[in-house]
Amino acid sequence: MIIKCVPGGIFIENCYIIGDEDTNEAMLVDPGEQIEEISAEIEKSGLEVKKIVNTHTHLDHVAGVEVFKKKFGIPFYIHQKEQPVLDVLPEAKMRFPGFEFVEVPEVDGYVKEGDTLSVGNLRGEILLVPGHTWGHICFVFEESIIAGDTVFAGSVGRVDLTGGTTMEELIGSIRSEILKYPDHYEIHPGHGPQTTVGIEKGTNPFLVGSFVL
Repeated sequence: MIIKCVPGGIFIENCYIIGDEDTNEAMLVDPGEQIEEISAEIEKSGLEVKKIVNTHTHLDHVAGVEVFKKKFGIPFYIHQKEQPVLDVLPEAKMRFPGFEFVEVPEVDGYVKEGDTLSVGNLRGEILLVPGHTWGHICFVFEESIIAGDTVFAGSVGRVDLTGGTTMEELIGSIRSEILKYPDHYEIHPGHGPQTTVGIEKGTNPFLVGSFVL
């Protein structure tokens, strides 16, 4: 399996390219405004991108979706509960100068928790992890978790942005859906460096012990 992280943009958002070495097929996760960097990485890798699947649809994670949909003629998928967040993207663009170029992408289909996500011969699991947004999903391929903005190295996602619920729900979702995996599983977050389940379970101040607000 190939996992390439392409950080960039105003908020240093991580886009991921997940590829299957056997078939040379790949998918994009959360292509943001770092369009040139993502394009260069795809070209260098020689992978054939077949789909885009987003963890959630905040502006920094979706800014490049329409560009790559058109460039490769590929479909775009999210969880259905995430559609309301995408629907207010035009208003979100107005609050952040520099994002005026962003086109609101049309969703081609919905995925849901428990679905199998296929990339070539790779098979991944979809987790629904609400908190940062209503329909935030994570992907588990082999021993790697693409976590979006749920959990970071030493921190967790915000719940005060569009679609956010409560910190209690976010922490509960992380504990039940992500920390259930073995300690050696890698966590690839939507911002910042890679970490592991064990590291966050043992050192993340939001997840250690019985953290409550």
